[in-house]
Amino acid sequence: MNLEASIRAADLPAAIDLLRAGADVNRIGPGGLSPLMIASGLGQPQMVELLLTAGAPVHAIEPRMGSTALHKAVQSGNSDVVGLLLDHGSFIDQQSPVLGNTPLMDAVLNKHEDVVRLLLERGARTTITNHWRQTALSLAHDDRLDTIARLIKARNEADAEQIRALALITAVKAGDISEVERLIAAGTPVNERTPITGDFDDDYTPLGLASREGHADIVRVLLDAGADPQRVVGLMRGTPVHEASYFGHADVIRALMANPGRAGAPAPEIDAQGPYNGLTALHDAVWRGHIDAARALIDAGARLDLRTHAGRTPGELALAYGYDGLAKILDEAERE
Repeated sequence: MNLEASIRAADLPAAIDLLRAGADVNRIGPGGLSPLMIASGLGQPQMVELLLTAGAPVHAIEPRMGSTALHKAVQSGNSDVVGLLLDHGSFIDQQSPVLGNTPLMDAVLNKHEDVVRLLLERGARTTITNHWRQTALSLAHDDRLDTIARLIKARNEADAEQIRALALITAVKAGDISEVERLIAAGTPVNERTPITGDFDDDYTPLGLASREGHADIVRVLLDAGADPQRVVGLMRGTPVHEASYFGHADVIRALMANPGRAGAPAPEIDAQGPYNGLTALHDAVWRGHIDAARALIDAGARLDLRTHAGRTPGELALAYGYDGLAKILDEAERE
């Protein structure tokens, strides 16, 4: 008996023995499925936990439709398996490339109310559309799944209410420094975050939004109140310095680097590289052609030698985009 056969037979002792004997937990079978995908699709929580403990990767995709173990788990309807995969880092909103379906959509299509509820509780986005431009809610309506539709609607309403309750976020976006100061004095947390709902403001802090919108005066107020400039913001997982640099707000960059925060407050990570593309704040400023922002970063000591995931330094990026003025500034900085 091989590992796949032991999984299909739900023979946990045999699977344990095979793994101890060196069976490959990552071996893809003739159908293109990994052992973890098979166990997840069959709804076997103990087997899934065993395979995860043995090092099975949760992010692998099968070659025909591009689905993951999480897609298979929601099709099985076993919420325990879904929870295990999420606990081990599965991407809750990953879309299969052929259909564009998220796990939430598959849970709706398979009429698994408990799994839909779990995914919503764990933060699955409801606004994503598949390749037929259907959302999870429209799929529920199309199949007359009234209870599931109500669950999704309730989540949407809860998200909207949570956003409305973020008074500091609202004041920052409006550039209302008086209201920002009033809310801080009233004890509003300065590091609150927006929920992830499929909006441009997803997962931002007040400081991240103030940096993005160019409100340097509000940035100073937030820093002085203890806002953390090292907290990543937005779906790109950048920093407030990235935000200010991308949008060309040199005055915000200078405010962040001056960091007039409370004693012991962390300094911004000026050279942090984004996980998606490896860009630093200086790369962002160069990419967008913002000379003043690039100068502010250079003056603050930004490194000139770091490379993006495509292998380019800020100077090389400037040359690639034909920004001769920026390239000259960067070249002069390197010579100093």
